[in-house]
Amino acid sequence: MTKENKIIFIGPMGAGKSTAISTISDEAPVATEARNSNTAQVNKATTTVAMDYGRILLDNNDSVHLYGIPGQQHFSFIWPIVAKGALGAILLLDCSQSNWKQQLLVFLQAFESMAHSGRIAIALNRSLFTDTEECFDILSEENIFAPVFNADPRNRDDVLLLLQALIANAESEDFLDE
Repeated sequence: MTKENKIIFIGPMGAGKSTAISTISDEAPVATEARNSNTAQVNKATTTVAMDYGRILLDNNDSVHLYGIPGQQHFSFIWPIVAKGALGAILLLDCSQSNWKQQLLVFLQAFESMAHSGRIAIALNRSLFTDTEECFDILSEENIFAPVFNADPRNRDDVLLLLQALIANAESEDFLDE
């Protein structure tokens, strides 16, 4: 019997969610891109308005379904819909954005049950060593234990490492809950 897992990619607009999914998906991802009407916030031509979808097929015919949420706050109503049934989440943050720490807190709060149950991994894009330290400090203040990586969403190995860390963390939490 095949097993199917669902992983969601969360984070603010421009953090690299769509890119990460397209980097690791074994098939062409489905994207719901529209013209970006807020280029002052993030200078990019298009942005996700519903979700992205990709899939990884594993050697044993199991698959991992990859969903990316739209990062803008006004689309937050769709976040719990996309998250339903997910094993966990990868939170991507662009540390070149001045508000990345506030965004970290926004997404930790929005996905609080995943964050507090070990079902979240954090990817810092365009980061410095001090950003990693600050991220760990914030997680500690929030009493959240999550793996944190400096990761480039264009790099397949980086994104696969995030997936492996997330799955290992989630499985260890399942083991501890038994």
